[in-house]
Amino acid sequence: MYRWCYLTVFLLPTTLLGQSVLKLNEAVSIAMEQNFGIQISTLEQTVDEKGIYKSNAGIGPVIDLNSNFRTTGNNVNQTFLDGREVNRWGRSINPSADISLNLTLYDGGRMRATYQGLKMMGEYGEIEKKLIIQNTLVEVMVTYFNIVKHKKTLTYLNSIIEYYNERLKITDERWQVGKGSKLDYLQSKTDLNAQLSEVTRAENNLKNAKVVLNGLLNRHPSEDFEVEESQRTSSNYDLSNLEERAINQNRDIVLLQKSLEISYKEEQEVSSARKPQVFLNGSVGYSYIDTNTGFLSNSQNLAGIVGLSARWNLFNGRHTKNQIAISRIKTQIIEKQQESLEAQIINDLTLAFNQYQSDKELLQFEQQNKAIAEENLSISLEKFRLGGSSILVLSEAQRAYDTALNRLVNSEYSVKISELNILRLSGSLVE
Repeated sequence: MYRWCYLTVFLLPTTLLGQSVLKLNEAVSIAMEQNFGIQISTLEQTVDEKGIYKSNAGIGPVIDLNSNFRTTGNNVNQTFLDGREVNRWGRSINPSADISLNLTLYDGGRMRATYQGLKMMGEYGEIEKKLIIQNTLVEVMVTYFNIVKHKKTLTYLNSIIEYYNERLKITDERWQVGKGSKLDYLQSKTDLNAQLSEVTRAENNLKNAKVVLNGLLNRHPSEDFEVEESQRTSSNYDLSNLEERAINQNRDIVLLQKSLEISYKEEQEVSSARKPQVFLNGSVGYSYIDTNTGFLSNSQNLAGIVGLSARWNLFNGRHTKNQIAISRIKTQIIEKQQESLEAQIINDLTLAFNQYQSDKELLQFEQQNKAIAEENLSISLEKFRLGGSSILVLSEAQRAYDTALNRLVNSEYSVKISELNILRLSGSLVE
């Protein structure tokens, strides 16, 4: 079962009119069902699960039915001591069948270790699937938040254009009545056109971001939709709890831990070659011969055989010893990789935690800056309308407002991404 605790942080109901609204949890659900990467990982896990059975590890008897039918023909010329002679064409029919059984009674524990290794490979496949799901969901969420960012960017650019239109209107009226400079009008027109270019770029960025999300959801690239611009509240996290959770639940760490368990089982498999092997063999067979030559016209035979055999390798040129040493070194490599990965994850998690704390503080500053810049622009525009301010002052106020809105949108996006990174590293995104 999968849980997306991250969704509860960001999703609040919003009513949007017009196009269909694609909510974040809906995008996640569609990805779980339609994403090609997840579908492929599901099939691969099914293959791993179907390979978990005892006979795949050599456990259990092997029973074979063998049959044979043979016929021969020959020209018989025989002269007996009593003077009799036989000269005729002979034939012989010889059908046979047998059922054989072979069972390994003991092989030093190799079969058991192999079977347990198959189970672990199935568990490895399940963890690997969860890792693919996690990475896909992260990609879906990042793309979704990117769409929200581009939409908000487009919204604030359109709101700024209202100020540029008002400025153009004022400079045009002043120029027409001879109270203003044409240069002010031309500058206002140039700044408005530059703003309209930004709108065009923002529209294209929004359109392309939707194409990317449609690709992740295995939908047609041209399918249009709206997204929720929900307001969110910041969450508080404890770094020590996150670190403990990461060691136990981070998908990359868990996957490497399972690789280590599999490596231990492979060591047991290799070590089993040092021990003796005992086999049970048995067969039941029937044969029949029918011939028109010789002293017997027909013969049939029914026989059963049961036996034990044993094998114990005493020397094979140090091959087994070397294989055991190699297997142990491979295990040590994975152990070191696990230690390195755990240290790296803790380091990355600390960086992500610090970044999230910083992003939250910056968001508060940007919200304040936006309010200040908006008030400053309103005052500057009114003073410019009344002739109490120059166009340079108004232009600077417009640029400051533009910058404040852009920084605010980017700051909101950064908070979402940094929190998503915390949840991914701590293994809290998919359970």
